[in-house]
Amino acid sequence: MGSTRVVFEATGGYERALLKALFDAHLPAERLSANRPRELARALGLKAKTDAIDARVLAMAAQLLPASPSKPLPEKTALLREWLQARSALVSERDAHRRRIKQLESAPVQAVLKGCIARLQKQIQQIEKTITKLLAETPDRLEKAPGLGPILRATLAARLPELGSVNRRQIAALAGLAPYNRDSGLWRGQRHIVGGRADVRRVLYMATWSAIRCDPDIGNCYRRLVEAGKPKKAAAVACMRKYLTRLNAMKRDNAPWKVVPMTA
Repeated sequence: MGSTRVVFEATGGYERALLKALFDAHLPAERLSANRPRELARALGLKAKTDAIDARVLAMAAQLLPASPSKPLPEKTALLREWLQARSALVSERDAHRRRIKQLESAPVQAVLKGCIARLQKQIQQIEKTITKLLAETPDRLEKAPGLGPILRATLAARLPELGSVNRRQIAALAGLAPYNRDSGLWRGQRHIVGGRADVRRVLYMATWSAIRCDPDIGNCYRRLVEAGKPKKAAAVACMRKYLTRLNAMKRDNAPWKVVPMTA
């Protein structure tokens, strides 16, 4: 075979069998998020979207984009990811019922939804026990830290395996917490976060609020930003970035969480 690089789009998990087959065949395979070839097509002026055009754009992407080979997930990591996805789906369904029940006036209908909520809550708790058990079997674990519960631990292990192996800027970018400039000439626009792994961000958001309450350094960072006029959401994002950076350093150095004294 004359091929030296195989590039394909991520398709919500359907591509995993292909990735494993290519990996087992010792072929350099690379999985791209679907938006990257599409953006390349737009840049090339290709407005239509067909299988032939997609194949052509992927071939161009293979020539133009820097190589970043993909590998199948380890078995336990893949299993942990599936349990997290199942939990996320059940939590979403439970919360939808909780919102819906507030708008209902019929007691019998409310009773049905309350039964659904109770059933879903029981299933969520069972899944969380399974996740905790899987985490206990993981040899390379993070030390204790404010806000670092089983769900965040599992999310970091399954969805951010790069933790501890990349620098602070890279880990922030992977989680979608790196601010990007929007400047032109002398004009300086507001920086915004973009992209990254939204599921990691959602779990990290709640954990960061716990860290803001419990850790003097992160709490002081949040208060200082708010007092300086930053919107509360922007201040929370900055604290998320700081919190993740410290977790990254913990994992990298195999060190415990250090309580940093609050500065004036």
